[in-house]
Amino acid sequence: MILLLALAVALLVAFLRGGSLRSLADFHLEWGWLAGLALAIQIVAVYGARGDSYLYLQRGALVVSGLLLLPVIWRNRRSPGLALIGLGLALNLAVIVANGGFMPITPEAVTRIEHRHLIVHLDGVERMSGSKGIVLPREETVLWALSDIFIIPPPFPMASAFSLGDILVAGGAFIFLQRAMVGPHPRSSKPQPS
Repeated sequence: MILLLALAVALLVAFLRGGSLRSLADFHLEWGWLAGLALAIQIVAVYGARGDSYLYLQRGALVVSGLLLLPVIWRNRRSPGLALIGLGLALNLAVIVANGGFMPITPEAVTRIEHRHLIVHLDGVERMSGSKGIVLPREETVLWALSDIFIIPPPFPMASAFSLGDILVAGGAFIFLQRAMVGPHPRSSKPQPS
């Protein structure tokens, strides 16, 4: 949720600075199709597969989608903001892999954001429906400091928990959207012939 909020703010700021979606569409992202594939895999993993029999498929799909993004980031690492996005993705991927393919969130954090109704029990695992989250006590969480430990509590309309990696991804996305929508684009910064 924090990433959607950050993207909305970044788009609003870019528009207020005179940016446009046309400029964003013109921005060349090498291997961008791979990022699209990763997003599609993640959407299917989070929202498509249901039930105990899909639990292992979901775990694998979430890890694979994260791994697919890393070469895109590396290939475009000189674009503003993408190195920061890459660092955030790497931190999130590390904690997800270390905890069996899902992003850990403590039961206390779930209670603080008032999302207990989203917990589903699958094959002895408590998952957060419609997310990458798995409910784990702090003492059972590997790399706890990288998990969803930051909280935006109610009455904020988008109450949620998020990780350090999410903060870095949001910051990198903000920088990237400002450059992509407002400019100058790296390829257009070459001197023009007179």
